[in-house]
Amino acid sequence: MFKYLLIILFLGISGYATSQSRQLQRADQLYNNFDFNRALDRYLRLEERGEALFYVTRRIADCYRHLNMPVYAAEWYLKAIDFPDVEAETYYHLGQTLRILKRYEESDKYLARFHELNRTRLPMRGLHPEQYLQAIHADSGRFEIITLNGINSQYSDFGPAIWNDLLVFSSNRPGRSFIRRRDTRNNLPFFDLYAAPIKDLTSFGRSELFLPSIKSNLNDGPVSFSADGRTMYITRNSESTPEGRNELDILIARHRDDEWGKALQTLPLKMKGYSIAHPAISPDDQRLYFASDMPGGYGGMDIYYSERRGGFLSQPVNLGPHINTPGNEVFPYVDKNGRLFFSSDGLPGLGGLDIFVALPEGTGFSEPYNVGPGINSPYDDFTIVFTNEGDSGYFASNRNENNQNDNLYAFRLVKPLEFSMIKGSIINESTGSYEGGVMINITRQDGAPVASLESDDDGNFSIHLLSDQTYRFTFRKRLMEPKERRVTPSEMQGYSTINMNIRMNTR
Repeated sequence: MFKYLLIILFLGISGYATSQSRQLQRADQLYNNFDFNRALDRYLRLEERGEALFYVTRRIADCYRHLNMPVYAAEWYLKAIDFPDVEAETYYHLGQTLRILKRYEESDKYLARFHELNRTRLPMRGLHPEQYLQAIHADSGRFEIITLNGINSQYSDFGPAIWNDLLVFSSNRPGRSFIRRRDTRNNLPFFDLYAAPIKDLTSFGRSELFLPSIKSNLNDGPVSFSADGRTMYITRNSESTPEGRNELDILIARHRDDEWGKALQTLPLKMKGYSIAHPAISPDDQRLYFASDMPGGYGGMDIYYSERRGGFLSQPVNLGPHINTPGNEVFPYVDKNGRLFFSSDGLPGLGGLDIFVALPEGTGFSEPYNVGPGINSPYDDFTIVFTNEGDSGYFASNRNENNQNDNLYAFRLVKPLEFSMIKGSIINESTGSYEGGVMINITRQDGAPVASLESDDDGNFSIHLLSDQTYRFTFRKRLMEPKERRVTPSEMQGYSTINMNIRMNTR
């Protein structure tokens, strides 16, 4: 239940600043304690009485969103934007809710309004919204998806990680102990770590509590393991602070003498009053990636990393605005090739959280690429992990029939998810100088749009593209003859970088 872990970061961040009635205060208290059903009932009664109309209308929409009832959430967000001086956040939630309902044209309009109010770029590889959706759907058929019925419960199961021959994951299924602690805010059990022996990609032995000796009384998971399997990084949430916040932190467990130590170490990265979560250690164990709401980000939760230097972790580094958005970027994972996978509801996608991949570039990463349908759906898709072979893996999604709980899924790659870097320079044939400001449109062989970009002042351009497609590059600039260039899979086969030199003539 991804939203649960995310909501607890922001308790009390927005409230009604003017004098409140006791009924409104009580409704807000229920909302901040995740009791959205009872909060919704009170807000609806307050709305009928005409109290704090904009605030209450937006809160009703928020409750329906948290309860995974997008039809009603969209209805009330549409009512909320009829009020004057609407906050940008309302347009954002409306746009994302409409994407879940596959009302993409409306969604694009309201998300564009959100970015306009926030003065941020809508990151879509230079494409119009309808073109971007066409580009995502053009890459259908890359994944075979298998529901893991033998491991999923009637509750939420998410956050798969592979340790030795076990699939480790987080679940709020009821335990077998006589003392069954429940979260009083939603009457659901807390999340614990479970593990199941892997027989093959889709077959498992019985799921059991993983390391019951180190489980907490609250929520544990997801986790990440070092390459040698001797260090485990755990997301864990704390008891409520005096201000009513439940913050997240990352702890470390060590494996020595064939067993996991019971003493957990807290990472020295967390800022007081904020959270760090969703750890992902790089294959060389030198970078720890995580999500945080700490100050200095771009909105919501951002992805950061900290480097290991002489046995210590450096200060967190934000991955920047080409990865992070005003929305939420969460659940990072780095595969054996150094590619960064993560989930975002701020980058354009099919709805909810979509999974993206960014390729290593210097000390950072390329512009993110939506991995496409199959893995992604109109709902929340997150916590991806690959097997050692790199052609299959696991992820979580709430795409099930009631959209209330998260389930685990396996995937196989039907077509490889491999990329080539296309780099080029554009030269003015008449003057011999490099030509900036040239518009470059890239389409697939079937005409589906891929990207639209512009050469820089030095005439250079670059982009990562999937290596199994044929692309047509069209180069255009006023007062110059257009130029075309095709790139085929055979050219990209075995090459990580293809260099283009394009010569254009003046008219």
